[in-house]
Amino acid sequence: MPPKAKFTREQIIQAAVDVTRKQGISAVTAREVGKQLGTSSTPVFVAFENMEDLKQEVLKEAERHYSKYISEGLNYTPMFKAFGCRMIDYAREYPNLFKVLFMNSTESNLNYDDMILNFPCADICLKAIKEQTQLSDSQVELIFKQVLITGLGICYLVSSSTCEFTDRQLDEYLGLSYVGSLTAIKNLDKSKYTVHPTRRE
Repeated sequence: MPPKAKFTREQIIQAAVDVTRKQGISAVTAREVGKQLGTSSTPVFVAFENMEDLKQEVLKEAERHYSKYISEGLNYTPMFKAFGCRMIDYAREYPNLFKVLFMNSTESNLNYDDMILNFPCADICLKAIKEQTQLSDSQVELIFKQVLITGLGICYLVSSSTCEFTDRQLDEYLGLSYVGSLTAIKNLDKSKYTVHPTRRE
């Protein structure tokens, strides 16, 4: 007869999330999770077949946590820029959870276009840009992709403690990225900004 579970799956997952938040996903071991719970590693293997299953649950919980965090941008104007600021704030406040979500290598090898389709709250952001600009769906998606690259770049620098940014700098960089992308897409033929550079002879 299998041992009776002393802790629920939810409690173990939360303990693993806490370990991740403090030390990173690589620190999530049965022993460390048990330590977080104040017990041995045994409850982990009662509730989960292996550590990979538990880490997948950590990822799902991190996705829920992130989506809830940045969805507060709905209460601000302009909403799309607020989403970018919230994303950067998340990378600053929860660097290890951000790394799990966006800096963890996977076997799926998604390209950037595929990643956009699965990006948390992407549908809300795309809708906000469309309502503000009245551009086509393809143009709106291109703006979102471009501004997201800027935002993620800042997030990577912040979460890795490479450098820090003031609120004024964030307003400026995100604003320039958005306005610059919007202006280019409105006024330039696509062939003029998608040409691949060639070496001068």
